[in-house]
Amino acid sequence: FALAGGRINTDAIDNSAGVNSSDLEVNIKIALAPLLADGSLSIEQRNAFLATMTDEVAALCLRNNYLQSLAISLAERAGVSELPDHRELIETLEQRGLLDRAVEFLPADPAIEARVASGKALTRPELAVILAYAKLTLYADLLEGHAIDDDYLARELHRYFPPTLHASYPDAVGQHRLKREVIATVLANAMINRGGPAYVSELTAATSASPGEIALAYAATRDVYGLGELNAAIDALDGQVSGVVQLELYGRVMELLRGESLWFLRNSVVSQGLAGLVERHAGGVAALRTMLKSALPASLSEGIDQQVSRLVEAGVPETVARAVAELDVLSYASDIVLVSERCAVSVGESAAAFFGVLTTFDLWRVISQGQDIVLGDRFERMALDRALANLMRAQRDLTADVLKAGDGPVADRVAGWAVRHKAGIERTRIAVAELTQGELTVSRLTVAAGLLADLAQEG
Repeated sequence: FALAGGRINTDAIDNSAGVNSSDLEVNIKIALAPLLADGSLSIEQRNAFLATMTDEVAALCLRNNYLQSLAISLAERAGVSELPDHRELIETLEQRGLLDRAVEFLPADPAIEARVASGKALTRPELAVILAYAKLTLYADLLEGHAIDDDYLARELHRYFPPTLHASYPDAVGQHRLKREVIATVLANAMINRGGPAYVSELTAATSASPGEIALAYAATRDVYGLGELNAAIDALDGQVSGVVQLELYGRVMELLRGESLWFLRNSVVSQGLAGLVERHAGGVAALRTMLKSALPASLSEGIDQQVSRLVEAGVPETVARAVAELDVLSYASDIVLVSERCAVSVGESAAAFFGVLTTFDLWRVISQGQDIVLGDRFERMALDRALANLMRAQRDLTADVLKAGDGPVADRVAGWAVRHKAGIERTRIAVAELTQGELTVSRLTVAAGLLADLAQEG
């Protein structure tokens, strides 16, 4: 039915609110059990208190339904481009003995190959199945590790229980007997809903990080960039803009979540306390956001303004349109903060040098083209990811070279760097421009990244 264009999920998705409400009821009663035991609360008082949270529990259940359906719609929107990742997830689950394709009516490899040839991806019911397996597996993996014991993640409890329970009996929530299980549940649902079914398996393949480390990277990215608030603003557009436009906005947020989760796994130690990491990088994002109107190269500012205009024409409020349009540039904040820490300069100075280097080699265009490359082979995708990572590493190293070139205004340091390395910069600029003209390929991008890295080593 779905392969023929029918619009359908699975019963597990459409009827999940019943199971969800039951789980919430049980966990709320577990939270209140110590109060019953010590006489602080009578059974009659408890039952009356439970009744006051009826609407809040219903809202939480509906919210989970909303997010699960949204996750499936985003995976469906991605189509064939994400089929290699979904296939890898299925194969990984099979190898671990956690999934039987025949039992779950998932396509075998020949059927998947046929779909690729015909431009078809997994259907909504199939996506619903792998979504559920991804969550269940991640939940179990998180419980086996220790990452969820990071004090920073204790706040995930507040995302699970009704606000009235927090306000009335905060200690009952904080000392919940199943605290770890609740935190693992919240994170598993959020990570897969917001990152997609293959979010964890893809990041594991790219970094060899554990599920717990990926959970920490997820929380860091979400909070550093304020993605919860931005997603809420997009939620508020229900019925105001077309579903196609709304999914585009969610998709842009998902892209940043995936990209920056990968960045944190590669460039920071997320397992050594998340609070300080989030505080430093959130400050960098806030600082960069205030600079966007005055410090960006003209080409980047114009690109943002064009995106804002297009989204506003589609009915998106300007504040939301700008917040989404700025995400690509704001994603550079992580690199800018890293360079500022290494060179002991302010975020503003680091940003000025960063954009000076970016403009010198027209790397905004190169990075954008690289991110737009669509590949069907998993290993080619890994090669593309590595090429982009090497390009950004060279960008950071060149930025550091600029900042080390004296202690005057950054503009003067950029100019001095350009003079001292004039021949190498011009040679590299011309070569990178020639390599990235026309259709960009992974091999061309790899060579361009190598040339930039060589120039950084000369500095």
